[in-house]
Amino acid sequence: MEFEDRAVAFIDVLGFKALVNGAVENEAKKQKLADLVALLESAIPRLDAGVDPDAPKHLIPRHQYISDCIILSAPLADTKWPWYNGVSVIVMRAIQLSHFFLNEGYLVRGGISAGKLWHTETNIVGPAYQEAYLLEAEGNEPRVQLHSHALQHWDGGSRMCLREGNVSFVNGLFDFYIPNNTRHGVIEATYEKYELFATEALDSNLPNSAKDKWRWFRRFLQSEKPEGLKWAAAQPGT
Repeated sequence: MEFEDRAVAFIDVLGFKALVNGAVENEAKKQKLADLVALLESAIPRLDAGVDPDAPKHLIPRHQYISDCIILSAPLADTKWPWYNGVSVIVMRAIQLSHFFLNEGYLVRGGISAGKLWHTETNIVGPAYQEAYLLEAEGNEPRVQLHSHALQHWDGGSRMCLREGNVSFVNGLFDFYIPNNTRHGVIEATYEKYELFATEALDSNLPNSAKDKWRWFRRFLQSEKPEGLKWAAAQPGT
């Protein structure tokens, strides 16, 4: 076992537990659960397919699936590639995954940290992983939070990460990572689709705890619409 300095994310797709409970005796929910499992399994391969073929293979994030969760990690730095930043790469992947699942009507929550990690194809061990896991487990809002250890390596300077109160988190709505975002009207149409999902969720018979997450998301969505960007960008080390 050899520990490395890596950035790591633990990302949970919300709503999975309710689907599992309902799928036992409901065929429609069973099919929806099967579709979500297939979506989970396809997420990273689809994103990896869009990576520049010349990119160093060891810098492409490793991944694992555990039930409804995706675990990612990447080297923090590489002396041969001075432009590379592992936390930025993991943040980028978290944004891509947020859009990937939002497009199907699912919210995500998670945590990102950095530090010592042992990550193979079958297992992951280390304090950085535990920190990322606990951020997700202790979180409530549907967002991916950054641990202070990740913020020490985050270079800031963009809206990929935001801050609310004393919480720094990934901007899962960052429009740069919306597929085909350069086409006219795509960003606006994507936000409208997300808002429709939120409205449908809030008009449904979901439990109040789930509705609270969609309320937070809708408020955040309103703040990220092109006509009003109201959330302050997170700064390095804050």
